[in-house]
Amino acid sequence: MARIVRTVDLRAGIELCTDSPIGRVQQALAGLGPEEVVAVWVKGYADEFTVTAWARRNGYTVLEVQREGEEVRILLGASPEQEGEK
Repeated sequence: MARIVRTVDLRAGIELCTDSPIGRVQQALAGLGPEEVVAVWVKGYADEFTVTAWARRNGYTVLEVQREGEEVRILLGASPEQEGEK
């Protein structure tokens, strides 16, 4: 069973097109082991799309997208290939 090992909260309205927010997500994902997950909180569909598209494009697995009003929790894990590199 996967467990959340880190949480990144981007709900403060930070522009996701800058390096900082996606860089924070990338840093949180670095070194994930098998069954480890990062939870990313964003606000709104545009930010949800930005994070999930970036994750997929960079080989991470989008495990779950849970919407609570306009807030969204995205669970990200390493790809099977990345886990195999450990």
